[in-house]
Amino acid sequence: MKATWVLTAALAFTGTAGLTAGLLAPAVAEAQQKIGPKVGVPLKAAQEAVQKKNWNSALGKIKEAQAVQPRTAFEDYKINELLWYVYLQQGRNADAARLLEQQIASGQMPAGERVQRTKTVAQLYFRAGNYPKAAQAANQFLKSAPNDQEMQLLVAQSHFQQKDYKSAVAAANRLIKPGQKPSEDLLQLLLRSNYELKDAAGTSAALEQLLTYYPSPDTWDRLLDGYIEQTNHDHELLALYRLSEDVGSLTKSRQYLDMAQALFVGGFAIEAERIMDKGLAAGLFSGEEMTRATRTRDTAKRKADEDRKALAGAGPALAAAKTGDAAYKVGKLYFSAGKYAEAADAMRKALTLPGLGDVDDANMELGIALVRLGKKAEAAKAFDAVKDPEFAEVARLWKLRIR
Repeated sequence: MKATWVLTAALAFTGTAGLTAGLLAPAVAEAQQKIGPKVGVPLKAAQEAVQKKNWNSALGKIKEAQAVQPRTAFEDYKINELLWYVYLQQGRNADAARLLEQQIASGQMPAGERVQRTKTVAQLYFRAGNYPKAAQAANQFLKSAPNDQEMQLLVAQSHFQQKDYKSAVAAANRLIKPGQKPSEDLLQLLLRSNYELKDAAGTSAALEQLLTYYPSPDTWDRLLDGYIEQTNHDHELLALYRLSEDVGSLTKSRQYLDMAQALFVGGFAIEAERIMDKGLAAGLFSGEEMTRATRTRDTAKRKADEDRKALAGAGPALAAAKTGDAAYKVGKLYFSAGKYAEAADAMRKALTLPGLGDVDDANMELGIALVRLGKKAEAAKAFDAVKDPEFAEVARLWKLRIR
């Protein structure tokens, strides 16, 4: 049910505007570059089909032209100019890229067109999923246009798609200019690549820039979905879902169901009930999902009713607690009930007593409780105390939230 975070960018083909007109222009009138009538007749018919966007008919006429023997190199060039363009319109990106690459190397293409056509080759290969060839063509283009940011980003994305995260980071960092706002796609790529490299400093830097320039619920949603997809730790998952709620990116039905189930399993039944009530009130569920949501909410409510009864004895239980785990258990009950001041006191006590099984989670819940109480400075100290590297990364997300 978890959405896979995937980093993508929309690439517009530069230089294809007006391409049809160029393809349909009369042949160059030089003697050695004329198109003979045997090729010219079907090729003209293919051009007319292209004008009408009848791609299958155009292909048929192109095949007729290709069947003519013998043909000159120039005739082949003009045939292939139509053919790669038809492939492009049909979405046959790999075929179009291969043929256009052949055109560039044919010796027939005017020198002034080769650089821009190389850029189109890179874009076509990227769309076709041939990332090594996309990077190769993009780097070739950059020799002539080293400041083209679109191609620099394509190189970085191609490395990322090949899981060469180190090269992706290096290519992306070359695009970061002092005083200029980076694109969101670039920052997402930097974030994900550094995360995959387990580079905490790089991840933190990318996060800071991303949430500085694009601090919207949608940005948080894209960011947190990736972390939620990757985590295998229950406590991390709960901290991430709670952050999603706080930043306004908890908007999907499957998020509510996943979060409520994780809360219930983690011992936060009252909180699980509240989350399901919130999702139901927002009208997020329908059909079979509504049945599941209602069942999840009812299951949570039964345990939540028991926990609400236990709240009456929570104060005495905390006062009597002799171990960290005993105080921590009371803190969880208070937290689940939304009593964050009491939860913070319980977690503080748990952290001072021996026998606390999960110090990191106690600090995380203390930090979140303090955030919800508006005590940002104290919360930051609690998050700083989280030591496990992956859990500490989640704590850094919370610190970015309260900057």
